Amino acid sequence: MTEQALVVAGHGSHRNPDSATPVRVAVEAARERGNFAEVRPAYWKEAPSFRDVLHTIDADEAIVVPLFVSEGYFVEQVLPREFGLGEDDRGDDGPTVRYADPVGTHPDMTDVIAARARRMLEGEGDAHGSVDPGDAALAVIGHGTERNPNSADAVYDHVEALRERSDFAEVGALFMDEAPYVEDVLDEFSADEVAVVPLFVADGFHTQDEIPELLGLTDDPRSGYPVPGTVEDRRIWYASAVGTDPLVLDVVLERAAEAGADLDSAAAGPERPVREAAGNEFVSWVESASGAVESASDENAPGASGDETRVWGELAVTATGAGEYDLRHRSDREAAAADLDGQSVGELPELVRYADDGRYRPFAGESTLPAGWVLTGLDREGLLRAVSTVYPAGVEHWAAERAGDLDPVPFRAVADRQTGIYESVADCSPEEVAGTVAACCENCEKRREWDAGDAEDDAPDADESPGDAAGSEDDAIPCREPCSFLVAAAREFHHHEGAHESEGASTAEHPTESDASVPRGDLTDPANVYRVRYRRARDADQTRPQP
Repeated sequence: MTEQALVVAGHGSHRNPDSATPVRVAVEAARERGNFAEVRPAYWKEAPSFRDVLHTIDADEAIVVPLFVSEGYFVEQVLPREFGLGEDDRGDDGPTVRYADPVGTHPDMTDVIAARARRMLEGEGDAHGSVDPGDAALAVIGHGTERNPNSADAVYDHVEALRERSDFAEVGALFMDEAPYVEDVLDEFSADEVAVVPLFVADGFHTQDEIPELLGLTDDPRSGYPVPGTVEDRRIWYASAVGTDPLVLDVVLERAAEAGADLDSAAAGPERPVREAAGNEFVSWVESASGAVESASDENAPGASGDETRVWGELAVTATGAGEYDLRHRSDREAAAADLDGQSVGELPELVRYADDGRYRPFAGESTLPAGWVLTGLDREGLLRAVSTVYPAGVEHWAAERAGDLDPVPFRAVADRQTGIYESVADCSPEEVAGTVAACCENCEKRREWDAGDAEDDAPDADESPGDAAGSEDDAIPCREPCSFLVAAAREFHHHEGAHESEGASTAEHPTESDASVPRGDLTDPANVYRVRYRRARDADQTRPQP
């Protein structure tokens, strides 16, 4: 029997923690259905990346379902490129990839839009009462762009279908970047009650800030907005992004079936959190920690207290006997479990998205994992799911390196395959690349294994990244290729941080210290911590004596 894996592919974000939520929800729900041997998320801007996720799959086939709204740049160019579709050699041990159409263009999404609007209007006992859809208008909002007509086509297709088979008094389309515009909502519809559903996958800046303001629901999106809100004596019922609706999972599975998924049979066993051989290697390494304890000479070293503990990145893993494990932050490895906040595997994905200061962590390896928590009594599957939640694809890459099969990808190869706004990354000078590596990689728990420069002898040293704080080379998590955050940083630094400060530039334009109020992933702000780190690295390189 051919084993199949499901990959739900989304955009993700270095700045917005909600961007990945629809993918995560769909993945967890698909795991509960039990149709696939493995179910994985994959992202353009988060981990695991589209490239890395294939390294985590043992199944013979991977069904990739794009959780995107329309046919367009990402679905037609980025995902096929990153998943290696059409390449003669994607690796000997990779699954066969079956690529589905995007979720947003499926005809069933019309029903999801209608159901979302109907639930909102009918209220089910809500204090605002119930509104008959026959007395209300339905506005479907898309982003729209003159550069890509497919962006609007998906919205218009759903609008036409809604007009044919729904009972709303009026149905129409509105767009952010093309006519008819969102702000013209009252001119486009005559009904006193207007249900507005954004055809977006995730809630983020567009759906939670821009659109409510354009609709006239609020002048300050940060303070929230009423649902319904009254604008010129008419009520606007504004829903969250349609991609967050529970019914979306059914559409994901429909797309998977169209691409060849067998939904009539259940997977042969429990869903695998990581590749089986890699998981076995990792668990054996954790359980063999007693030898490391006996050889530890530093009383403060991991495991020196007598516990069978391994430190991996910022994680401390302890085999507690009887096939159970304890997982916590490495800084808490000497703490009593009762003094830490008990967590479950299901709670971990949300926990590790934020640093101790509450700010969103823009990449998984960032050395800002929050402390003060513990997972106890984990079985083998729970342990592997937990560690792969914190460091996606980390177990597989760690095991591949131990076997001599890591196959790192140099920066220039990653840069050369970029398109769109990231195409300019290929123009980064060796000095710019070195500055970007210093700014980003030195604040990452992973050990860089890829070539950062243009010279063949630019091999990274094993002690370049702070992951070595974990102990021996075995404890470090290898970084196989530049992550999406580093690529985004390289582009931003190339365009906005020249080799030399412009004459007359003020400290306000080029701050010397980072601003804690600036999101760590907001590379557009000159006070961002990584842009400040880049400037320091660049300036230090310029003042270093030349040989």
